Amino acid sequence: MVNSIHAPGPAARPIDANCLPYPPKTGVGGIPRILTALIDKLDAYLEDPADCLPSLNVANGKPRQQRRDRRVACVQLLRAHIKYLDLPSLRVGIPQGDGNFMSVTLRFLARQAGIGLRRAMRDLQSAGLVCSQPRCELDEAGQYRGLASLRQLPPALFGAFGLTKWLKHERSKAILRRYRAAAAAAKDGRREREAAQGALFLESMRHQLERGRKATPRSGHANAGHLDLTCSTDPQPDDRVRRRIGALKLQHPDWDREACYEHAYRELAPSARHTPFTTPPLA
Repeated sequence: MVNSIHAPGPAARPIDANCLPYPPKTGVGGIPRILTALIDKLDAYLEDPADCLPSLNVANGKPRQQRRDRRVACVQLLRAHIKYLDLPSLRVGIPQGDGNFMSVTLRFLARQAGIGLRRAMRDLQSAGLVCSQPRCELDEAGQYRGLASLRQLPPALFGAFGLTKWLKHERSKAILRRYRAAAAAAKDGRREREAAQGALFLESMRHQLERGRKATPRSGHANAGHLDLTCSTDPQPDDRVRRRIGALKLQHPDWDREACYEHAYRELAPSARHTPFTTPPLA
């Protein structure tokens, strides 16, 4: 899995305090509305840094107010983090369909923010607005290779702008959606496997029946041309019946348990069509 992505374009665009050079998509298919609201509320820090985010205002370690250009750089970089914020985990990156998470590099975030100042990242970390955890991996040559750091935003950032309750509500909905999507994917995968197993089993039965009809019977037994399930090298009949029942249940959801068992046994044992049927015990 790719663990980082790099910035689009050859060079950073000029800093604009009113919007990002690559604004996030809003509305249907875009980022959640709470994130766009937080991006807009960061304008308040540009006007009154001491009242809005005092920890960021003193992050440079000097008693005077943070300079205007440095304020803009911090706000733009923080907006880039919010643009790629995953609400359930509050991590910065892109969730993958297989359940993994792809972190983004600082170079990518700086290009998204339209800045080239790494000291803005140091200010955000010193102010407690961004938590960063370095990562690395061991390559085939036995050397360590750096990966994109795992970054996370604290819930207190939303609370500083009066969005605590809204954040809890949106995170609960996002987590529930993710659980439902995972359950639906698992259910689809299980159905696909059962359908494939049933199709393979039917093809195997068809092949064996054809082979049985072509074989020349060596005795005068009436059922010599039928498939002998007990002498086959395939799995035991009970196991095959269970798999066939699973396929029948997918094809006929309205059938009850006894109907599925009877149909499966009649398919797997043609010679037993006139024998009394008894429902086997549950597996």
